[in-house]
Amino acid sequence: MSLAAVVASCGTAADRPDHNSEAAPGIASAPMNTDTAMEGVATEQAPVYWVGTGDQSRYLFREFRTPTSQDTTDPVAQAALMVTSATPADPDYRSLWSAVDTVGTSVSPDGTITVDLPAAAFASQLSSQDARVALQQMVYTVSAAAVTAGLLDSSTAKEVRVLVNGQSGYKAFGAVELNAPLTRDSALAAPVWLVDPQTGAEPKSPVTVFARVLPSVRDARWEVLEDDRVVHSGNIAPASPGSDPTTGTELRTSVTLDPGTYTVRVSGTDDSGTTVSDDHAITVRAGD
Repeated sequence: MSLAAVVASCGTAADRPDHNSEAAPGIASAPMNTDTAMEGVATEQAPVYWVGTGDQSRYLFREFRTPTSQDTTDPVAQAALMVTSATPADPDYRSLWSAVDTVGTSVSPDGTITVDLPAAAFASQLSSQDARVALQQMVYTVSAAAVTAGLLDSSTAKEVRVLVNGQSGYKAFGAVELNAPLTRDSALAAPVWLVDPQTGAEPKSPVTVFARVLPSVRDARWEVLEDDRVVHSGNIAPASPGSDPTTGTELRTSVTLDPGTYTVRVSGTDDSGTTVSDDHAITVRAGD
């Protein structure tokens, strides 16, 4: 199954790791709003969105991953395949899709992204709510991949049309009919998000902590822990009143750490009163 990729004019790239990210060194920084572009060069790593677990199960979180399939050079198809078959690096994340080894994609200059999947990708029977979150996982990922690869400009409105074996109207996960294009639901973006360092990173000291917190979050904090002992921490200033709810407050701070294993965490309380957090385990290397 293969659809030809239609290349739009290359512009700036979005959904990128930080300049100093150990997971993807030398790449331009991640924007606050994932639809906002920032200047940068193309990267082989793809932004992949995962579903949280526990109290975070209604939110989507992002990792930057090296494509696992060598069967296609299409960056949008590679990202879509990772949604179905890759395993998140962070154990707090998960995917609601079933693994497949083929996917067709096309991107038109007007912002329509078409993803053609085998029915096997929808093997799980999900509730209507979980099915919608799963579809948003795919929508966020392929739209980010299209911008990162330069196939679409970040300012272009994006719709994702999901086909199953080349046909529309399939009942995804036994719960949602795919009879219309989908767009990103901003309510599903994680309100507290540790952008960098990523899970499994092995940076040298000093380590840059880069996080985003949406205006709906109260009492936001960042912490660096060693064996459950807080070694660095601080508050994150709230967004200004009247701020766009889809953009957030950016925290970027540098901490000096001895070689060892640490957990970096960002947390806060969302508008429903639930504590939400994002934490990544890292290993700080000794300097040269």
